[in-house]
Amino acid sequence: MQSAAQQLERLSNAWNEPEINLTAIKRWLGQFPVDDQPIAIRLLECMELHSWARMLRECRLLHQRLCMDLRDDGFDVEGFSDIDFTRAFVCKSGDMASYVYRKANRLSVNHFKTIEALHQSHLDRSKRAIVILDDYIGTGSQFIFQFLGRSEANTALISAYKRARLCSLVVHDDARTKWRLLQRHCIEDVMAMEERQLECVDFRLERKALIQTLSRVDWRKAGLIAAQRDFPVMAHPALTAEERITMRQFLNDCSCEEEAGTTEFLLGHHSFFYGAPNALARVLLPLFKRVEDFTIYPKESLRGLPAEIIDYDIENPKPITPL
Repeated sequence: MQSAAQQLERLSNAWNEPEINLTAIKRWLGQFPVDDQPIAIRLLECMELHSWARMLRECRLLHQRLCMDLRDDGFDVEGFSDIDFTRAFVCKSGDMASYVYRKANRLSVNHFKTIEALHQSHLDRSKRAIVILDDYIGTGSQFIFQFLGRSEANTALISAYKRARLCSLVVHDDARTKWRLLQRHCIEDVMAMEERQLECVDFRLERKALIQTLSRVDWRKAGLIAAQRDFPVMAHPALTAEERITMRQFLNDCSCEEEAGTTEFLLGHHSFFYGAPNALARVLLPLFKRVEDFTIYPKESLRGLPAEIIDYDIENPKPITPL
């Protein structure tokens, strides 16, 4: 059986990230009582850290799955002449996903368009596919309710395409559940899930409008594709039944009322070298820093992050760096 020092050394070597080195891991662990440190280490051992190299591999896997899917529907997965790649939100981690996806699969920047540019385009979309890229999807709420439900223009845009695919490196089981409900046109059930998960939000004024807008989408034409699956860390197969109980209690003890309104209840176990998704337990954030909008951080603070990403313009073909 490994000692705690050996476990930490192995984690540091496996992650191999300058911002999450052995010193940082020890500092994070030191905040807990000695009796809690063994389960805290087990929590770290269950974490999946997506490095730059791993993201490249996963973007290639994601691309393979997308191409297999769209090829079956008759789309051009060689020249992508009838496929538009984009991301839903600007200056968020989806920018990172689109950048790495393009680099990993050596795709021309001409295949990538902003949502704004697609709105202004007058192309016939009835025989085209739209692919929306992201790095992590937890509840799916940002795409379902923010991008579509609260925007009739975006809903009309997506509906104009023959096929729509939301592609993400990691998708939590919670989002998969919502997606299956949407494809069965159970819009009100998805709305009810959203209301239960975000009890601090009063949906009464917009509930009817959200349901009506989402009902206009033909969800049978929309697909959700992922490279990796996320689920609550307590369900990790590496944990024993006793460890799962202990970890649940540990995370409950570390939680606080401030979590209301966030998606930390998902208790995911995936993070990225540039920051953590909202689905991570709050106790992990001092180690896996949350970076929602990475353009606000000084470049010198983003160690290990290629500088070109920070200034990445999805429509600018010039800043091309070798893989």
